[in-house]
Amino acid sequence: MASIYSAFVNDGNMIKPYIEYKEDKSTQYLVEGAFSKDAANTIQKDLIQVVENPEGTAHDAKIDGITLAGKTGTAELKAAQGETGDIISWFDCFTVNTNNPLLVISMVENARDSGGSHHLIQEIKPLLKPE
Repeated sequence: MASIYSAFVNDGNMIKPYIEYKEDKSTQYLVEGAFSKDAANTIQKDLIQVVENPEGTAHDAKIDGITLAGKTGTAELKAAQGETGDIISWFDCFTVNTNNPLLVISMVENARDSGGSHHLIQEIKPLLKPE
């Protein structure tokens, strides 16, 4: 997920992720040109509206002075239609046009009673605020 979202701020190029700390922070691409620059910009603008628009599903994440792009989601895991299943919720977001670029990929299982992706937004929002 992090690689895909990285393309929306890197002109359509997906950055190769790594887990361990590296002194050499040179950018390596996993996929160059995964999206055209125009397509990446369009998706970025749409993801910004998910946060900025009062009707957006992640409007709760809006922070004055920070341009944030994001996407919420919910999936219900069940064996058959009409059954109640476990809920998986996520909130993925990244800062746009900032000196402190951040990308957050989050998910919670068994989210039925926790408030789902809106609960995740409240947990992640303090991480996005400048100190």
